[in-house]
Amino acid sequence: MKRLRHYTKGTAIVLSCFGSVVEQGRYQELQEKVQARYPQCTVRVAVSSRMVIKKLAAKGEQHQHLPSVLASLDMEGYQRILVVSCYLFPTDEHKQVEMIVEGFKNFSLSAIDYTPAIIHHTHRANDLLSTLNSRFQSGSDINLFVHHGAPYLDNPGHQAISYCDTLLSQLSPKNISCSLEGAMPFDLLQTTIKGKFEGDTKPVLRIIPLLLVSGNHFVKDMVEIKAQLSEQCDVQIAEGDNGESFNLLSLDAVTDIIFTQIEQGLVRLKAPAEEANVG
Repeated sequence: MKRLRHYTKGTAIVLSCFGSVVEQGRYQELQEKVQARYPQCTVRVAVSSRMVIKKLAAKGEQHQHLPSVLASLDMEGYQRILVVSCYLFPTDEHKQVEMIVEGFKNFSLSAIDYTPAIIHHTHRANDLLSTLNSRFQSGSDINLFVHHGAPYLDNPGHQAISYCDTLLSQLSPKNISCSLEGAMPFDLLQTTIKGKFEGDTKPVLRIIPLLLVSGNHFVKDMVEIKAQLSEQCDVQIAEGDNGESFNLLSLDAVTDIIFTQIEQGLVRLKAPAEEANVG
C-alpha cells in the first residue's frame, strides 16, 4: 500500500489528561519524566477539557485535545501511537479516550492503543490505597477523602470508585469518602459527616483530595468544604511534601502505575526493543 511509505517515524506517547488552568505544569512535569524514560519516543500531552484549553490559550499556552493530537501524529507519519489514560478512574473521560482511539483505528495506518485508567488493576489499586492510608494514619482524628465523582450511575467506573471508598473505610475507621459531584456528593453527606463529631473537644479532620492535580478544586471546593466543617472540627487540608496542595500525581505510587501501564502498552504495540528501553 503506497500510503504506508509515509509512516516513517517510530513511536509516540500521548498523555491524555483533563487538564488544569492552575496546575497544568504538573502534567508537563509528567511529560518530562516520560520523555526522559523513553528518549527515543515522542511524548505529547492532550487536554480533554475544552474550557481548560481556551483558558490556557488566553494565557498564551497552546494545547490540543486528543483528536487533534492523534491527527497530527498520523500526518507526521508515526508508526505506533500509545495513548496513556491519565485519569484516576475509568469514568467518562477515560471512556472518551477509548472511543476516540477506536475511531482513529478506522482510518489511520498507525498502530494505536491506549492504557487503562490508573485505578484499574486491583493489586495496584490496593498498593496505592494502602500507601494513602499509611501516609495519613497519624495527625488527624478523621480523614475525609474527596474525589471528583462521575455523573452517571451506569458508568462502569463507579465500581472502581466504590471499591476505593470501601477499602479506605475498611483500612481505618477514621477514613470516610465523598465526591464533589455525582454519586455521594459532599453537599448531601455533610450532615452524616458532621454526625461523626462527638465529644466536647473539636476533632481534627484532614481533607485529602483524591485528585491527580488539585488545581481549581483546591482553590474553590476544598476551601468551601473546610469552611462548612470548621465549626464542628479543626479542619486541615492535606499538603504535599513541598508544602503545596496535596495531589496524587506527586506520589511515586501513582507515577509507578502510569509507567507500568506504558511499558505494557508498548509491548502490545510491539515497539522495537531500543524504543521500549528504559533510559
